[in-house]
Order: sequence, then C-alpha cells, then structure tokens
Amino acid sequence: MKQPWKMKLGAILLCAAMMTACSSNSAANTGSVASGTPATTDTAEAGGSTTVELAGADLTQEVEYEADDAYTDWSAASYASIALSGTGASIDGDGATADGDTITITAAGTYVISGKLEEGQIVVNVKDDGVVRLVLNGADIHNSDSSAIYVQEAGKTIISLQEGSENNVSDGETYVFPDAATDEPNAAIFSHDDLTLNGTGKLTVQGNFNNGITSKDKLKVTGGTISIEAADDGLMGRDLVAVQDGSVTIKSEGDAVKTTYDTDNTKGYVIIEGGAINIEAGDDGIHSESAIAIAGGKVDITQSNEGIEAPTIAISGGDASVVSTDDGINVAGGDSETAAEAPPGSGAASSNKLVISGGTLNVDSQGDGLDANGSIEMSGGTVIVNGPTNSGNGSLDYDGTFVMTGGFIVSAGSSGMVQATADTSTQPGILMTFTQAQQTGTLVHLEDSDGNAIMTFEPTKSYQAVFVSSPDLKQNGSYTLYSGGKSTGTAANGLYEGGSYEGGTKVITFENATIVTWVNESGVTEAQSGMGGPGGRGFGGGGGRGGDRMPPDGEVPQDAPAQ
Repeated sequence: MKQPWKMKLGAILLCAAMMTACSSNSAANTGSVASGTPATTDTAEAGGSTTVELAGADLTQEVEYEADDAYTDWSAASYASIALSGTGASIDGDGATADGDTITITAAGTYVISGKLEEGQIVVNVKDDGVVRLVLNGADIHNSDSSAIYVQEAGKTIISLQEGSENNVSDGETYVFPDAATDEPNAAIFSHDDLTLNGTGKLTVQGNFNNGITSKDKLKVTGGTISIEAADDGLMGRDLVAVQDGSVTIKSEGDAVKTTYDTDNTKGYVIIEGGAINIEAGDDGIHSESAIAIAGGKVDITQSNEGIEAPTIAISGGDASVVSTDDGINVAGGDSETAAEAPPGSGAASSNKLVISGGTLNVDSQGDGLDANGSIEMSGGTVIVNGPTNSGNGSLDYDGTFVMTGGFIVSAGSSGMVQATADTSTQPGILMTFTQAQQTGTLVHLEDSDGNAIMTFEPTKSYQAVFVSSPDLKQNGSYTLYSGGKSTGTAANGLYEGGSYEGGTKVITFENATIVTWVNESGVTEAQSGMGGPGGRGFGGGGGRGGDRMPPDGEVPQDAPAQ
C-alpha cells in the first residue's frame, strides 16, 4: 500500500511519550535530509530518544536514535570483565557465567570482552528486555559451527568498539542445528532483537556460513571501523538498517546491505545519514523490500549485480557511486531475480518511485542506469550516468514519467532504448543521438550562444546518445554541441568544471523551443515518444521510430560500430 506524501523536514523530540525529562544540552546529532535541507536534530539525555524524519519519495520514516546508541565512556560505570583465554574465559563481575567455551550473559549491563576464544560463543539471554552492552576491547572470537556472538533475547544489544582496539569475530562454513526445522542463528554476529554498533575501534567480521551481521529487528551503525566478508549478505536487518556514522567495508556474495520486512510499509527501510560505506557485492549493493533513503555520508559500490534496489528510493544528500553489471538504480518491488518488470505504460508499478532532491549520484552500469518500474522525480543534486553500450538497455529507463524540476543530470549510453525526461518537466533538457557510436573518451561539449559552457563530459564507455538537463539551460535559447576536443578543467566522474574547452568538432547548432529537445547531426528532430510516457523511448540515432518497447519482430537493435 502506497504511503501518503509528506514533506516534513528536520527532526522532532519525542519527550512526552518516550522519556521523563528532556535536555537540550546533550551533544547534537545532525543529518542532511529532504530536499538537501540540513536537519536540526535534538538529542535526549540518557533514557530519551532522538527521532530524525527523512522525507522524500513516498515515505516519511522516523529513525529513532536512543541515547545509548551513541558511544560513551564505559569505564566510569559499573561493568563486568570477560577475559577470554583460548578455550574458556574468566569473569570478574556479575551477570555472566562461563561453561567451558560458552559464555552466557543473563543480566542487563556492560561487559568488557578481551582476549581470544579459539572455539566458542558469547550468548546474550536476558529475559527482562534489558540493555546489554558488549565492549570489544581486543577480542578475537571464533565459533566453527554456530554464531560467534548470539543474542537469543534482550531488549537491545550494543556492541561498542573500544578506541584503539582491533577485534575479530568469525564462524565456520557449516553450522550444527538441533533439528531440521531450525535455521537460526545464521550469521557470525546474530541478534533476535535490536542491535547497535558504535565506538571508534576496529571490527573484522568473517561470515563463512551465511551472513556477516544480522538483526531480526533494528540494526544501527553509529560508529566504528567495520570490515565484513560474508558468504551471503553482509549487513542485514529486518525492520531497519540505519547508518549514522562510522566506516563500513563489505565484501559479500549476496546483498551487501539488506532489509527483509515486506509486509508493513512502516518497516523494512535502509537509511544512510552519514559515515562511509564501501561495497563489493555479488548481488545487490543495497537492497530493501520497502524503501531506501540516502541523506548523507559516502556510499561507494565498486561491484554489484544491481547497485541500489527498492520499491522507493529517495536521495537527498551524500555522495553515492555505483558500479553494476545490471541496473545501477533499480526501483522495483521484490527480489531482482524473481520479480518481473511491469510492461511499459501498464501502470502496474506506478507507486514505485525514485526521488532525487540533493547529493551526488554517479552510476556506471551495464544494464539500465536509472531504472524505474514506476516514475522518477528530480529537483536537486547532481547525477552522472555512464550507461549501457548494448541497445537492449538505456541509461534512463522509466515506465511512468520523469519530471525534472531542478538539479543537474547527464547520461550517456546506447541509443536503442533511449529516453529523455518528460515534457511535463519545468527544467529544459536536451537529448543528442549520433548516427554512429562514439569512442570511449570522446568529449561531448554543450555551450550557449554566448560561449558559456553548459556541460563538458567525457563518458567512460562508447556511447550513441547523451541527455543533459541543467539549471543553466533556458528554453528558446540557442546552443551548439561539439564532439571530441579537450578541456583544461578539472574532471570529477567525467564531468569537467572550470578551465576552457577547445579543439572539438561542431556537430550542430540549434534552438530548444520545447522543454525537452531531441537533436541529431541533422538538427532538431521529433521526440521519440513511447509507451513509457512523455519523452519516452526510441530506436536508433535520432528521429526514428517510437511507440514500442521493442522494434519490429522483436529484433533488438545494435549500436553502430565505434568510429
């Protein structure tokens, strides 16, 4: 069920419902949210909560950061020490017991863990919904046939990484379960309840059996340097995965960051507000069954099948980079391997939406660059797409509409399935198609009649179509497009800033009388409108046939050879 649109900025403090006293003197906790607007986020004293509302797309999702989600000095409070010693442990303090290689925590409190457990398990089993804090202070924990850290029950578990410490958690390739019907735990660190990772130390997780870190409830990262390798998914939560700060590196055979809740629209979100996430994933980089919001931080997906996938994706800040063998951004419901795409124009996926209101997004895809089985809206930010070279995909692909009201986008790729933004946009766009594919590294330069540069772009692959929309474009203006040449400016993701352009070949001078102007080497041509909505799809280098998803007789057109 589609959620109602709410454009609610900033943050609210839930004092009356969730705490007995509020204090504005605690450390502030900020994030960039809807429409690129910074949020002022109140933070409660111990026992309170902080709520950040991320608005965008079809969601206003609350991320609740309680006071204990932030790292604080544990040494001043009461705590128990657990000193691991190969095949067992010695415990100084109350709340934990050691039975051979199994250390069980049965009471809320803080437990400082150090040393090496060569074969064993840390078990948290607190029946009264209390909060358990595990401080890893030079801990090395391995279990060959189950989770190394297993939270059976607790109100919340916090794993704090002590400053200057290096910690390792790993499991084996085969688990031993009590019966055939049992399939959990299934991760090197596994929690049935809320799980938070914080601190400034280092944690290396080796998930050899299945996942690296899994929470069956909410999973939050507010600090630490975390490295995960996983046989399947890297960082997985059911209700929520939220990254506020820290550095997370994930190499996984499955999805790198994932949520699984798909029956409640208020759950199952991935929300990235800050920190740095580096991903090399065998399947999706970031996957959610509900929605993904990127409002800050740095996301670098260096390898993936599909980069970022969810029914609703909102990008309002941060710096995201995606490399994919299939779609870079895929707005779709369900598993990418089993979900069938709705036919263009069917309206079956009309509630799916990609909303870009800020930040920077760089996509390098072999499949579609931005693929929306629904619609796209862009009002701010910068988007660079190096799309496919085969004509069965496009750098932009949407079934509904792509309404452009602000921001900057340039996309380059094949021309067989090319799309521009919709003519219901308020910001002009220009789509150039070439009769032959242009070689990798061939600059495309657009300037106005006064010689002011609108764009100088160097695609990373061969291309036959380039689309650009910029706040500097004016309707009914005169523009000249050049090919080749060189620029003395500074390039970032192929887009040049500053400097001067020279040595290129003039391709065409034209006037953009419409909000979206299609041109080829002969001049202005008609938009290749297809079933996907205004500005839709076309086949071939500039004026040709539109109106169908595929060309006649189901033949997939191929781009002309590179010059």
